[in-house]
Formats: sequence, structure tokens, C-alpha cells
Amino acid sequence: MIGTVTLSAVAPTGGAVVTLASSNADAVVPASVQVDAGSTSQTFNIATVASQTSTTATITATYSGVAQSATLTIARLTLQTLSLSAASTTPGQSVTGTLTLAAPAATGVIVALSSTSPNVGVPASVTIPSGSSSQTFDVTTAPSSAETTATITATITDSGSSRTTTLLVAPVELQSVWVGVSTWPGGVPISGLVILNVSAPPAGVTVALTSDSPVAAVPSSVTVPGGASTQTFPITTEDVPPTRAITITGTYGGVTQSLTFTVVALPTIAGVACSAVTVTGGTPVTCSGTLAAAAPAAGWRLGLSSSDPSASVPDAVTVAPSGTTFSFQVSTTAVSANTTVIIRVADAASGSILYSVPLTITTS
Repeated sequence: MIGTVTLSAVAPTGGAVVTLASSNADAVVPASVQVDAGSTSQTFNIATVASQTSTTATITATYSGVAQSATLTIARLTLQTLSLSAASTTPGQSVTGTLTLAAPAATGVIVALSSTSPNVGVPASVTIPSGSSSQTFDVTTAPSSAETTATITATITDSGSSRTTTLLVAPVELQSVWVGVSTWPGGVPISGLVILNVSAPPAGVTVALTSDSPVAAVPSSVTVPGGASTQTFPITTEDVPPTRAITITGTYGGVTQSLTFTVVALPTIAGVACSAVTVTGGTPVTCSGTLAAAAPAAGWRLGLSSSDPSASVPDAVTVAPSGTTFSFQVSTTAVSANTTVIIRVADAASGSILYSVPLTITTS
């Protein structure tokens, strides 16, 4: 750190020697500094020492019996974060650790490292170089058939500031297969997810997939890339009666996981008719629809939308359980030119548009 002494007038011939003192050994200054003849100021170095706690130092400069002081706050050298490139890995693989300071290091900062597991290795220490605020290091794991969780600790030796993190090391297994819904409309694609217990090794992990019904088709396999623990896969559904439960199964390394969800066979919309196909802006319109077959036993929520703000509709309308009809109102506003608006009816769950009807709004 740099300090500066300033005189009230230029230094005389031969210069002016200003004595310096610090009230705290954590801030070291030279015994004196010379202001050259004809100059009014001169800089000097202040060397600070890392401390277990934040502290202050009073720096005093004296010349010709006049003393001036300034207070310097020395913040505790703090390790802000200790992070790993992956929270889990397989035995025999390595991950990268990163140490981050709260501020760039004024001088090299030595950080001691340790691991609670003999199967997880870290270097004894890492130095964060001067001017930098972070440094990486390798975390190695030994081949093993057992699962272990290691706690890695990093401590700045000068200040005592410390951080910990954990690394799970285990042979890779298929933990689950997930779809995130209990029911889904037939004919609408959806994504599934395979989840591993740890991050996949560099070559990746290929999980075999099967479906017990052609109504929900899946690829024969999906590969979780190296370093990842999850991967999505497509599920293509068909709108084929009756509504049925589907089981999707994933297999890896002799471990099988399954998910079950229901593909709902939705009726189609036979038609939608409105009380008018052409109206003057500001005139409301009532539209009614009919299904080609009865709605599911739990009812059917239909999403509504308009292609233009001159015609507004409710967000949705619900067909009653086992019902076959629905209706909704369209509100219109005045327009400066004749406008044709498309009113759309969709399956609310998937957003799939099932029917559209035009409505013309005129100026008068």
C-alpha cells in the first residue's frame, strides 16, 4: 500500500526529512521519507501483515515539530469461497477446486488444504499469487468400490480464515427416471430425465430406455455426458383412446429405475361458433363449442387466446366432467380500421391449439 506526505510549502535546499511511525505492528512503515528540494510531497510504502481479525493502525508523520496522522483500516484476509467443478464424481476421477479471496492479494497468500478421506487427495497448500483473487487446484480420487463423502477444508495460514466443501465419490448408478407430471395429453411430446447418483465419468454413461406401450415412444438409449449427472430424453405420445398408464424404464449397470404417468386420450373439438362473425368494435360476442366426444371424468381445461388486442378472451374455459359443450365471451374494442382477429382454443395443459375461429371487427 502507498502513503503520501505533503508539506505546506516546497522543501528547502537539501530536502526535508519526515519521520514516520505506525501504532500497529501489522502496518509497517519506513523510519523516514525525504521530500526532495523544491517538492511538496513524497510517497512511501506501507507493508501490511495478515491478521486473525480486522484492525486499524495510526500512521504518524512528523516534520519540524509538527505531526499529522491518518488512520488505516487493515481488513482480515478472508477466504470468500471454496468451490468444486463437480459436487460428485466416480472413483479414480479428478475434479477442480477453486479458492477465491474477498479481494486481490497484495502479496502471495498461502492456503492450507486438507481432506477427511484418504481416498480423496488435495495438495498440502496452494498459493494465490500477488494481484490475483483466485487459484485452482486438483482434487484426485483413488479407485474404490465403496462410496465415500470427503470434507475438504481450506485455511489461510496467516489469518485463519477457513472454508469447507464436500465431495461425494461413488461408483456411478442410475438413481431415477423422472418426467415431472402424473398425467399428460396424448399427441403432445414431453421430455423425460435420467438422473445418476454422481457425475458421469469423461466417456459418459449410456442408459437403456424402454416403454411398455407404443402410445409413449422413447429412444432406445440416452447418454449422460461426462461431468453431468442428468440428461433429458424425448417421449413422443399419441392421442389414442383409451386413457392409459405408461411405464418408462431406464437400465444401467444392472440397476433398473422406472416412472409411470398417464397419457390422457383427449377428445377433439367438433366445432366452435360465435354469435356473430362480424361486429362493430365495442360489441361483445358469445362463442360456443362442441366436443367430438365426452370430456375426461375430471373435466377438460381449454386455454383461450386472441391474435389481436382489439378482441380479448378469458385465459381459459373448463368443460364439465364428461361434458361435451363449452362457451365463452369475447370483448371487443373500437378499431381505426376493419380488423380480422383469430380466436384460438387450445389444450391448457400442453398449449396445443385445437381449433381457431375468425372474427372481424369493423369501425362502424
